[in-house]
Formats: sequence, structure tokens, C-alpha cells
Amino acid sequence: MFGIGSTELLVILVVALIVLGPKSLASISRTLGKAMGEFRRVSTDFQRTLNAEVAQEEDEERRKKAAEKAAKTAAEAEAAKAARQERAASGEGTPTEEAAAPETSGTEAARAQAETEAPSAATAAPAPDASGTGPTIDVTAAPPEPPAGSPLADALARTKAEAESGTAAPRSDNAAPAADNGGKA
Repeated sequence: MFGIGSTELLVILVVALIVLGPKSLASISRTLGKAMGEFRRVSTDFQRTLNAEVAQEEDEERRKKAAEKAAKTAAEAEAAKAARQERAASGEGTPTEEAAAPETSGTEAARAQAETEAPSAATAAPAPDASGTGPTIDVTAAPPEPPAGSPLADALARTKAEAESGTAAPRSDNAAPAADNGGKA
């Protein structure tokens, strides 16, 4: 502690007790403790504020990079579209090439590029659209099906049947009604 050993600290405390007296030493110790606590609170608040500002700046920088990348992708898509139209106008392109490369907007091109860069949908974050409003979510994708014969598949089938019929199907497991087991589920 500040390069002071235990014997030096003991000597300082004895001198302070003799010079200041027991009553004033207690009040000084209390005041010093409160000041140290306030200093710790202020330094912690200051550190939290700095960390929050750094995180906010990093987030803004990530958003700018994503917007720049989306704009670049959109520009590339427009250039490719113009090149295809020019080839089609000059007669160089064949109808099969034009059918194989449909026209896409900048947002669709950004999504396609994001899909090719990260083939795993679980690890890849969705690409933001060109408007900068945030990531888009593909709601047309079907959820994965559980293996046949698994308890999850049986529960999903039972729930689906209940939803279609509008009535509750009898349960096949050993769960007792709440009245039979003392109100516990």
C-alpha cells in the first residue's frame, strides 16, 4: 500500500492518535472514509460513461461501414444491370444469359452477396437494407422439422390437431390434474 510497510503504518497511526486525539481521529477517519467512497462512486460512473460512449461510437462506425457496403453493392448491381442492358441492346447477350441473370435491386444484391459470403444462416447476421433501417428478416423460411417419432414431433402434432379441431386432446403422459396433486403442476 503506497510502499508503506505495516510497521510504518502503525507508527503513523500512533502519531496521529497522539497529535489529533481519539475524538477528532474518529471524525477524521469517518470523513476520509466518506470521501474515499464518493471518489470510488464518481470514478465508477465516469468509467461507465466512457465505456458507453465507446460502444456507441463503435456501433455508429459499424452502421456506417454497413451502409457504405450496401451502397457499394447497389452501385455494382446498377453497373451490372446497365452492362446487361447494353449487351442486350447490342445483341451480344443470348436470351439464356439474360434469363439466368435477372435484374435485382441494390437491396436484393446486398442480400445475395451476404448469403454468398456467409453460407451458414445461424452464424451470419442479416445484411442491412439500403435505407439503413436495420436488418431484414426472411419470414418465408420454414422452421426446421423435428425428427419423426421424437417427443417434440408428437407434441407438435398433438398441438396442431388441437388447433384444427378446436378442442383439447387427452394427454398421454402421466401428468395428474392440478386438483389431484395438491395444485402443483
